[in-house]
Amino acid sequence: MIRKISYIVLVIFFLAGVWTFNILKSIDTSVIEKKFVYKPSSVTFNLISPLASKAEEGSFISKDGIKITYIRIKGEKKSPIVVFCHGNEANMTRNDNQDKIKFLAKAGYEIFALDYRGFGKSSGEPDEKGLYSDVNSFISYLNTQYKIPDSKIVLWGHSMGSAVVIDVASKREFKGVIAEGAFTGIEDMRDFRISHKRNGNFMHVFVRDYIFKRLPITQKFASKDKIAKIKSPMLIIHAVNDEMIPVEMGKKLAKLKPDAQTYFSKTGKHCDYGWQDKPILEFLGKLD
Repeated sequence: MIRKISYIVLVIFFLAGVWTFNILKSIDTSVIEKKFVYKPSSVTFNLISPLASKAEEGSFISKDGIKITYIRIKGEKKSPIVVFCHGNEANMTRNDNQDKIKFLAKAGYEIFALDYRGFGKSSGEPDEKGLYSDVNSFISYLNTQYKIPDSKIVLWGHSMGSAVVIDVASKREFKGVIAEGAFTGIEDMRDFRISHKRNGNFMHVFVRDYIFKRLPITQKFASKDKIAKIKSPMLIIHAVNDEMIPVEMGKKLAKLKPDAQTYFSKTGKHCDYGWQDKPILEFLGKLD
């Protein structure tokens, strides 16, 4: 009797899954997809003490009419200038993002950190092409407003920010490029999560493994297809114990860009800070 009931329940779940999948195929699934990819927040926080005394906020209008906000941390060194691109959650003022860049401020580097569309005080809604446009527009804005040429700029991207930086740097030449905690592509990340994140109830696992796995991916962030096109000096860094993005993806990107410098840290995790300081300072020092 129990087996029969279990069988009926499985059949119901299966039919519900098929019905849901057919419904999803008939609508714009990118709306659902973007809810998984982007986790922006409009809640901002005060800048921490190493940054606040040197900081100023600004904004500009991107090429497609979106208001993009940014933070400038003034520094004594005028080359290289570091542009920091954060990951897919919250905004630039989140504590770990601020903590990541404070060592640069202490070392005297000038830093710019922007919030993509939909993040922080920036307007609009995030999507892959939009994020690329935001960073390209910001670089052009730095060229004109601050008279900073690409040849003085180092792009540093963390997590999803690495994918944005890799795309932009594959089409423009900069003084340097830093990719931290980078993934090879969204499809690879989806497959990794399905294969390795086994927790969850039956229905959660069923929806994740058999429905969302089959939905088309529009937000690709396919860094593995672009990284070899980067002509700028490059540093790839990744924490071995990164719990969000496997270090194997960072190593695969390094193989695709064999002339890049690499640093695979035995300490730290995905959002930790401190372990990046030494390799980044050494990389920047060689560019001066």
